[in-house]
Amino acid sequence: MADSVPDDHNSHGATSLDPNGAGANANYFENMGSMDSLATAAHAQATQQQQASYSPHQATAQQAAVAAAAAHGMVDPLFYLNDPAQQQQQAQQQYYSQQGYVQGPGGGYPQGPTAEQWQQALSLGGNVEFQQLFNHVQQYNHSQQLMLQRGQQVDAGALEQQQQQPQQQQQQQGNLGQPTDMVQRVHAQPQAIQAQKNHIQQQQQQQQQQQQPQAQQQGNLGQVPEMAQHAQWQALQAQEQAQRQEQQRQLQAQHLHVAQQAQQQQAQDQLLQQQIQQQQQPRPIMTARPRAIVPGHGASAESSNLSSPSSNIEATTPMDLDSALASAKPSSTPTVRTVPDRTLIKGRADFRPKTAIPQDLTAEEYARQCVQAAIASRLPPYALHPNEYALLKDHINHLQVTTYLHIRNGILRLWQRNPLVSVTREEAAGCAKDYRFFDVAEVAYEVLVRGGYINFGCVEVPSTVPANLGNAKRRKTIVVIGAGMSGLGCARQLEGLFTQFGDRLPAGEGVPKVIVLEARGRLGGRIYSHPLKSQAGANLPEGKRATADLGAQVITGFDNGNPLGVLIRGQLALHYHSLKDNSSLYDSDGTLAPKDRDMLVEKLYNDILDRVSIFKQKAPQPRTVEGDRELIDTGKDPAGEGGDMISKVEGMAAGDLHPPTPVSSGQDNTFSASVDKLTGKPSTATGSSARIPGAEQVRKLGWELKPDTTGQETINLEPHGSDSRHPTLGKTMDSVLRQYQDIIDIAPRDLRLINWHYANLEYANAANVDLLSLGHWDQDDGNDFSGAHAMLLGGYTQLPRGLWLSPRKLDLRTRHAVKRISYGSGKGAEGGARIQCENGETLGADKVVITVPLGVLKAETVTFEPPLPDWKSGAIERLGYGLLNKVILVYDVPFWDVENDMVGLLRNPLGDPTIQESYESNRGRFYMFWNCTKASGKPTLVALMAGDAATQTELESDDTLINEATTALSKMYSDKSVPLPTETIVTRWQKDPYSRGSYSFVGSEATADDYDTMAKPVGSSLYFAGEASCRAYPATVHGAYISGLQAASQIAESILGPIHVPSPLIPPKPKFQGSYSSLSGSKRKAEDSVIEKARELKSARLEVYEDRLKQALAKALGERPTKPGRSGANPFLLYQKDHWFICKAKCDEARRKATNNPEAKATRNEVRAALGQMWRDAPEDEKRPYLNETENNKRSNAASVTEFKKKLAEWDKAAVKFRKEWKEANPSVPGEDEVLLARQAELEIAEIKRSRKLNGFIDSDDEGY
Repeated sequence: MADSVPDDHNSHGATSLDPNGAGANANYFENMGSMDSLATAAHAQATQQQQASYSPHQATAQQAAVAAAAAHGMVDPLFYLNDPAQQQQQAQQQYYSQQGYVQGPGGGYPQGPTAEQWQQALSLGGNVEFQQLFNHVQQYNHSQQLMLQRGQQVDAGALEQQQQQPQQQQQQQGNLGQPTDMVQRVHAQPQAIQAQKNHIQQQQQQQQQQQQPQAQQQGNLGQVPEMAQHAQWQALQAQEQAQRQEQQRQLQAQHLHVAQQAQQQQAQDQLLQQQIQQQQQPRPIMTARPRAIVPGHGASAESSNLSSPSSNIEATTPMDLDSALASAKPSSTPTVRTVPDRTLIKGRADFRPKTAIPQDLTAEEYARQCVQAAIASRLPPYALHPNEYALLKDHINHLQVTTYLHIRNGILRLWQRNPLVSVTREEAAGCAKDYRFFDVAEVAYEVLVRGGYINFGCVEVPSTVPANLGNAKRRKTIVVIGAGMSGLGCARQLEGLFTQFGDRLPAGEGVPKVIVLEARGRLGGRIYSHPLKSQAGANLPEGKRATADLGAQVITGFDNGNPLGVLIRGQLALHYHSLKDNSSLYDSDGTLAPKDRDMLVEKLYNDILDRVSIFKQKAPQPRTVEGDRELIDTGKDPAGEGGDMISKVEGMAAGDLHPPTPVSSGQDNTFSASVDKLTGKPSTATGSSARIPGAEQVRKLGWELKPDTTGQETINLEPHGSDSRHPTLGKTMDSVLRQYQDIIDIAPRDLRLINWHYANLEYANAANVDLLSLGHWDQDDGNDFSGAHAMLLGGYTQLPRGLWLSPRKLDLRTRHAVKRISYGSGKGAEGGARIQCENGETLGADKVVITVPLGVLKAETVTFEPPLPDWKSGAIERLGYGLLNKVILVYDVPFWDVENDMVGLLRNPLGDPTIQESYESNRGRFYMFWNCTKASGKPTLVALMAGDAATQTELESDDTLINEATTALSKMYSDKSVPLPTETIVTRWQKDPYSRGSYSFVGSEATADDYDTMAKPVGSSLYFAGEASCRAYPATVHGAYISGLQAASQIAESILGPIHVPSPLIPPKPKFQGSYSSLSGSKRKAEDSVIEKARELKSARLEVYEDRLKQALAKALGERPTKPGRSGANPFLLYQKDHWFICKAKCDEARRKATNNPEAKATRNEVRAALGQMWRDAPEDEKRPYLNETENNKRSNAASVTEFKKKLAEWDKAAVKFRKEWKEANPSVPGEDEVLLARQAELEIAEIKRSRKLNGFIDSDDEGY
């Protein structure tokens, strides 16, 4: 029996606090008001400020929270969002060191920030405001350059005045000033120092000239005999002598200052030059003005490489900056890494094709990188995205699809290889191989920018906002409700879109204003990294705080399109820890579950899941068009002009759908189900095992049939549910499991193992499996990202915090809970909306983005006037909103293996251990413990409460939960002394009024279409985003972020208008009339062109010459050796050849039984899948002959290849020597006609190149002959 819980754990310490200050047993997530009160009180304690410094409506709750917060030292990491600047500064001084970062009298930082300040600007609870730090660096550089160029000494007061002027201008303009050019500073500052020296010497010469008349005056005074005049003369002489000494001292001080400044500047110049060399950007097009970009927070604990597989460029991290600064001592001047300014300063006439295509890469390698970039951007590399198809079907033909994909994938490659720098239109045009394709590049660029595939996240973007737009009288307002990942992502994307397309805004309108309203006193929403009470001894990178993630925690892979990979690794460079699936399962009595039994039971569970997946409804696929895969893979453009447009050929409108194809047809049934233990989600569950009789299947899996079975028993697959109209996944799986219990012995331990997997599935869906739709529960199957799962070191909150801060702060207003939204209804309704907040504030908005969780919409805590239409409210009602809770346990010393990232625990039933229903309510209780020591920085275990256990957590006391967890851990680690945790946190997300739960799932009455319905706007003023509106990636952080990008795209189209597609999009190749000497610069028709004739003559001569060479080579050396054929090296193919017809007969029989159709036959894919399963389940002695034959073939193949390579090398060596000797003996000499035509062709080519700007394009074929 475990000891009682100590009174100093966090949950216990949060009692007697509620939003009104009344006594209540409150936890961190029982209500958000308690959190606000705790944060306020702790902040007041930290800054030693009176509560009166806050707004009056906060005072009551703050005063009531002071005592408890003071006792536990709890501080919300973002508690100072709306606090006065003085309190921010005092809190920073208490919690963070300010060494080497002294604030000037004017609020600036004349010494410049250190690398630690850069890191802390993005860290959790960082002590430096990002925008403030960014501005100070620019002001400092600006003032230093002015001082040196003017060649005069600037005292501290003048420097302060110079700093204040740009700051005031920035406050008026609302944007960042232009920073100085690093390269210019490197070369200009030594010249400025020399100019300052010259200026001092001129002052000395002027002083010497002034001293001559003074000496004459002194001589005259010396001749006066009177005593009074003599005394006057002595006084004047002493005064003049003192002045001369003071001037001499000042000049010496100036000389010394200049010498010291030159020495420091020399060290700084060396550092800047090194950084310039190290940080050259890979893009070929770079404009002249650089722009400062703040480095990310830190490097990944494993790697900072970008998510694109083709990228070999490491993201720059503050670790690099620290080492550079350390080597530059004693200079204290900060260095800010610069990247090219992406502002579009060139006109389209200056664009050039191929300038963004590296010349040192082969066409095949460049094409491979482009294909990988498309995959890393969630776009099909060989086909149009449905949105692209709808946009382009009337403007390009099937042949031109390949050209578009070449350019689109090339633009994606630029972005994926360096997401710290935005892609410009000029660079996009450089991905085209011909001037005629500039319109294609323009359209592709706009599609990618608006769609959020490039230029998204924490990056500066090129601006097209006219300079005089600030005088516009009209300015739209967009209000985003909710500061979670979807809300912050949407707001950040909107600001970026309006910056990049500012020239498209309606006439007379300014750049729209974007405001983010957040009900809580912090940002992040269901992402919340709570700082631990004790920070001492935290093992984390410098600048990070020990935290516990109470909400979202795991990043489910960075590769194959996760935009969080760009944000976390490519831009913010946050540290993370990659998780490994090295889990162990403990039985309920504390003993380790046998591995072999665990694997056997897991196979049975996967088979059950795969069988019921036959009822999954496959979503209809939108129509699209593919390009030429071979040309895309080789980087070649198609030849010819193509035919009619796509829409004319297909004879249908964009967006038409193919008839839905049920999964049971077997077209895609090539794999059986498997489960990701880290997320609980199954992968590729297609129903392929349903055609195999149950008795035969379990025997192949390794189970023994009961003695009274015949071996021919089948599984009757029928949908089950509490309501027959809406069958559920859980009830149907239970039915299959009971049928298996009839033919095999499933012991209670086996049922505990199976129900552990049930609990893991309930964790993935945040709901009991009995609530999941049988046909649609896994509608997002196939959209999972690849790569190791990860946790951020120091907490997940760093990600939304980075979105808020970078590249400049968003207008975020916390403690603005919305209670009513009045909007104009109807598709074309105008007039915007009115938003009423709980604090009494009312805002007007032209557009409103609703990103509140689905649970808040279900609870109807936000009133819509008029009410939402039935199609929208129906989707809200049908979709499920689930619950997952955590019990977080923090210790001083770990008693578990800290190298294992997770450990599982089997749970006992509450009834008969042989009946499946007995396990339902208890299986998700403490079923998994995550080892978060590396991510948290302190020994921390996080126990998951899934399924029914999550709801039980809301009703039980902290003492009960913590005692139960300690008892379970004591059994699991019986050989260790398991202490009580020093700190605990229990989440209760359902009681959080601003969340009402965890994440969405597909309820029994819902379909996948309900996610699309959630994403549709209402009228012209209400838009929706959030994980529950992302069909492809629901219930995920990346899904929430992607939904924000999609909502921003919808709003941009409503304000900027749709994407304009020129007609024709790709003009035909020009065929000019006239001679090469014409003033118009045009060329003759192809058949009459001098260039063509010269080409033909030269090609014909060289072709004949090459044929003669080949004949001579073959006669002398024989034919070049050819690669030998390969014998069968795949044992499965050999097995398939022998068993195809046997397997087909079995599959046909299973299909007939399943469909009750005596004529039914299995499809070819079904037979292939069954053969694969037969091979995997075949005993070793049956596989051995095929494996032996394969090994023999491999050895034979290897010997043949070795001999072939040897002969080939000898032949090639001899051929090189022969070709050289033969060409020397038989040179190819052009005839007189060819020489004459070559000279005329050179003149024609020169004329065509001269006329490029006049005609706007030139054929690539005309650049040589």
